[in-house]
Amino acid sequence: MINKRENSQVSTLSPLKYKKKAQFNFVWLFAIIAGATILVLAIYGAMKAGDSMRFQTDTEVAKSISIITDPLQAGFSEGSFGRILFKQETRINNFCFDDEFGKHAISVSTKSDVGEAWNIPGEQVSVHNKYIFSSETNSGKEYYVFSKPFEFPYKVADLIFLTPEKYCFLNAPDEIVEEVEGMNIQNIEIENCTVEDSVKVCFGSGSDCDVKVRGSCFSGCKSVYNWGSVEKYGSNMNYVGNLMYAAIFSDKEIYDCNVRRLMHRTGMIAQGLIDKADLMDARSCNTNLKIDLIYWNSATINATSSDLSRLYTVSKNLENKNNREVCGLWD
Repeated sequence: MINKRENSQVSTLSPLKYKKKAQFNFVWLFAIIAGATILVLAIYGAMKAGDSMRFQTDTEVAKSISIITDPLQAGFSEGSFGRILFKQETRINNFCFDDEFGKHAISVSTKSDVGEAWNIPGEQVSVHNKYIFSSETNSGKEYYVFSKPFEFPYKVADLIFLTPEKYCFLNAPDEIVEEVEGMNIQNIEIENCTVEDSVKVCFGSGSDCDVKVRGSCFSGCKSVYNWGSVEKYGSNMNYVGNLMYAAIFSDKEIYDCNVRRLMHRTGMIAQGLIDKADLMDARSCNTNLKIDLIYWNSATINATSSDLSRLYTVSKNLENKNNREVCGLWD
């Protein structure tokens, strides 16, 4: 009987021990799962907060690009050069809209070692009064910026060129060499290509070229690259004057869009000069340019890059006629 009672006591206590053990394991399992969940949520929250800060910072950088480029515009000079340095690799997106005067929409995203390598771009910043020639999307820590004035035949606007890339100019004419060296454009080498991945730009002819520049000139011109075309990665872009640089440094989409904006501005300036001609005639300082300007206004205001070579001859004739006038309409 004693053995049976002892056996019965053993059999009734054994389930309680297993129950306590199961409860003990469940508590620890719950604590581990809860702790892991809290840690994941904390990391997720920190990453979301970081992404939000990056978005805000990238938006501020996009705004600053417009401000930084202000003093780099050519103004009354023949051009200017500068650099923009970032602490980390930065991607700049440049979108162009060509409705009448048009605008740029600039957005920026920065590279990070935490979370996604590239954050979604910050808010787009509209830039209405500049003509920025670049690739639609590019990235780097160091950007090179320089500007040249665009005259057609009067001063129309300053052209701003923005790129993180290095270039090598081959067979460049003397006037181009003098411009590059005179402005100390640091991302352009002449002839001696020491940077392995530099974009090779050939003037006239050449082999193993990324970009080919072909030129022509008007009678009595100083340069054979007053107007012509630029072939770049299978695309062809017509240019006049300093738009040659714009074609070299930008995508065709950005180039064509900005040229349409510039042509609209050219036509609107012509309309202002027509009004100025009427005012000068009223003050007995007659000009014979009004009829020419009426035609120039209609020819340019809706023109595209494909019209540039045709318009170049008209522009030079208009310039020569203004220079002969006693009461010229522009300097």
